[in-house]
Amino acid sequence: MKFSIVIASLLLPYVGAARDREKKLVRAVASAQGQTVGDYEIIVVADGCKRTMELVQDAENVRSFIIPQGKLFSGGPRNKGIEEARGEYIIYLDIDDCYGPDHLAKIEPHLKDYDWVWYNDIRWDGRWKENFCDIFQVGKHGTSNICHRKLGVTWDMRGYAHDYHFVQKLHRFKNFIKIPTPEYYVCHVPASGRHGGYEV
Repeated sequence: MKFSIVIASLLLPYVGAARDREKKLVRAVASAQGQTVGDYEIIVVADGCKRTMELVQDAENVRSFIIPQGKLFSGGPRNKGIEEARGEYIIYLDIDDCYGPDHLAKIEPHLKDYDWVWYNDIRWDGRWKENFCDIFQVGKHGTSNICHRKLGVTWDMRGYAHDYHFVQKLHRFKNFIKIPTPEYYVCHVPASGRHGGYEV
């Protein structure tokens, strides 16, 4: 198997959370199920969230797990996903985002000689447009921007900016490359003190 798609899910309310996350989880899973590359599995890990398990229990090509709820934004669910993964490469999907149908197909040809790859994503700005990411700066990339082999690297349990800290660990493996932008659609960015957010 080529890909393990790991989806971490917490449907309880918290500051900055997207609206209608139950519907968005279903949308995210459906977008993963609709990939034109067929060599993948979907792993949904519920962060203490029984409702997540109810929503995905009958979904095709999905294995689901529940772990004790941890600190908000901790790496526990993604670590469980890595532990359970059967694929050669791990890739992520946030519950409030979605893939285009060729997301995996656009990544696969670039994987042959690399331990991990990274790429830009696509965000809403009145229309969908490429968003330039920087894996060397905190806050300039996310979970959406990487695909990696099982390398013995784990997500931190510390909470916020866990995606940045995880990628810094990946930098120990020098065999990586930036590839052309695939089809990862970031559908929710919460507003901050400096930036307006959006939700689609």
